[in-house]
Amino acid sequence: MSKEFVHTLEEKLTAVRLYEKKGNITEVGRIMGVCPSLIHSWIRSYSLNGPASLIPKKSHQIYDPEMRIAIVEDIRDKEVSLREASAIFGVSTKTLSRWLKDVEDRGFTALFDRIPSTKVPGMTRMKKQKEPLTELEQLREENMRLRAELDLIKKVDALVAKRCKPIRKSVRKPSKD
Repeated sequence: MSKEFVHTLEEKLTAVRLYEKKGNITEVGRIMGVCPSLIHSWIRSYSLNGPASLIPKKSHQIYDPEMRIAIVEDIRDKEVSLREASAIFGVSTKTLSRWLKDVEDRGFTALFDRIPSTKVPGMTRMKKQKEPLTELEQLREENMRLRAELDLIKKVDALVAKRCKPIRKSVRKPSKD
């Protein structure tokens, strides 16, 4: 998984000030080399909450359930868009969307869960065993890892073969007349 590029506070403030001068988000995006929609979110956040809202936040921030409930209720009651709510509360649109979906699917009690609903069962890291595995269990785990590795190699080979398919020119052989 790739890490997202984090823009500094100075870059964000520069973009907002450029927009205030130029009045054109697309032009500011070209000048700064930043996506216009990102600049738009900075401008909205700045206009609602001031420069403090542009300070980069730590990733994987944990919000207490009471705050989640208050935010979701506010979004529903005031019919605020996800972008606006993101700018107001400083929570990503992706997180807000997940909270709304959880409440829709399972009610407000879903916001008290520690594990997000987006996790796929069976797709977790292997836990360390407290007691040693038997030889049979070790062999089965190794077999499972090797099969997964082989499947991955096959998929990569198929993709490479598809991309590097040689272009054959039809060359006719002279007839034997």
